[in-house]
Amino acid sequence: MTPGIRVAVNMQPQRDENGHVIFRAALPMGVWFEKSLDKHELETARGELEQNYRALVETLRELLPRQHSGDVMRYWRLGDAITEFENGTANALVFVDKLSEHLARDVEYSRTMLDLARRFRQNFPDAAQVDQKISFDAYHRSGFDLERARAYERAKPPKRPRGRPRKK
Repeated sequence: MTPGIRVAVNMQPQRDENGHVIFRAALPMGVWFEKSLDKHELETARGELEQNYRALVETLRELLPRQHSGDVMRYWRLGDAITEFENGTANALVFVDKLSEHLARDVEYSRTMLDLARRFRQNFPDAAQVDQKISFDAYHRSGFDLERARAYERAKPPKRPRGRPRKK
């Protein structure tokens, strides 16, 4: 890799000849005229990034939380996949510019929720640190602080039954 140079790319969804969605890393035009960059190295890095990004999108689609599933570890795994991808491209020649925006589009999930899942994972690097009895909402509303999340859970009023009250 050329020392000190990193190239930001945008991921573009496209369809292959079989109709499957693939992702192409769109490189800035000026990069091809940069004499200090090895074109073969750039193409290799681009291909690796496209494969890794596709794998990330597929993983995230499988992990998307089902509405009100109550599985706090699903959010941790979502954040873990994003964090691992970021760590894997931290020193790479090419990286995805505005990763959260691309993922929100390609995974069809809220950018805010993807960012929250990522922050959750960063605050709890080990899955064993996560108390699975506490909701993701409690973690997020408490700034991802375990003790504050526990206090938030204890302070929540009990759930009321939905619908109209029954006659006695």
